Amino acid sequence: MSDNFKQNLYDASLKALTEGGVPEELAIKASQVVANDDASRFDLGRSPEDQHIVNQAMVHYWANQPEPLEVTE
Repeated sequence: MSDNFKQNLYDASLKALTEGGVPEELAIKASQVVANDDASRFDLGRSPEDQHIVNQAMVHYWANQPEPLEVTE
């Protein structure tokens, strides 16, 4: 883990992703990426592989979310 690792962000990300239907192994990897993000760097300091991991986690996450409610007036 880098000096930039944020444990609280890792824990929250892992919980949200696993509860959102992301496979645990992928959720762990994506949470490690997110917990190492550096807001001062381009692309948060993520490598293309890091971004691919996060993208894959989001595909699983959104696929497991309920359909949004339709708002009518």
